[in-house]
Amino acid sequence: MRRALALASFALLAGCEQAADTAPEAAPKEVADVVGSQAPDKVSGASDPSSAAANPAPRTPVDCTDGEETIFSCEMAAGKRLAVCAAADGKAQYRFGKDAPELALSGGKWSNTMYSGGGESQILFSNGDTDYIVFSRMIRTNFAPGEPNNPAISDGVVIMRGEEFVGMQLCAGGQAEMPVQYDAAKRAFGEIEDIFTGATMRADPPEIER
Repeated sequence: MRRALALASFALLAGCEQAADTAPEAAPKEVADVVGSQAPDKVSGASDPSSAAANPAPRTPVDCTDGEETIFSCEMAAGKRLAVCAAADGKAQYRFGKDAPELALSGGKWSNTMYSGGGESQILFSNGDTDYIVFSRMIRTNFAPGEPNNPAISDGVVIMRGEEFVGMQLCAGGQAEMPVQYDAAKRAFGEIEDIFTGATMRADPPEIER
């Protein structure tokens, strides 16, 4: 149901072209340090585990509180978590960490695009010259007439410095328990921006033809 809600905007997909052809490749090890290595903002209420909301995963100080709307949430490597939360005033925040947010960024903007048999949402938060792009992506992997779509689904975060790819972390198992929620993102960020990066194609299965 959550995946269906997150991809509600991907109706009428036939005939849309899939984006840019860049071969998938492994993310550099640097990403493990970059995703949450910078000093966090002060996060109101986030350091109190007792403020837990009914998210599907075990609560951490990173997860959205009862007074926030969850736009995205997943477990990352080493038990760390990544969440995008919208407060009652509509302001959104990116959080990454485990026992406390290692990185918390406010603001953000989002994009949404359709592919042939799939689609993608991206949410971009900036910290100086570094961009953290949370994404939920679904692509078609089988284009044989009369055969199933065989979609490939991936969720995670891409780190960019300008046009330079720094790295990527996927959610545990490759998918989020709460992928980017279209309606929640629309409420928090307003107008849809152009898609931010094609680097998320690195998450696709290596056998995908471009």
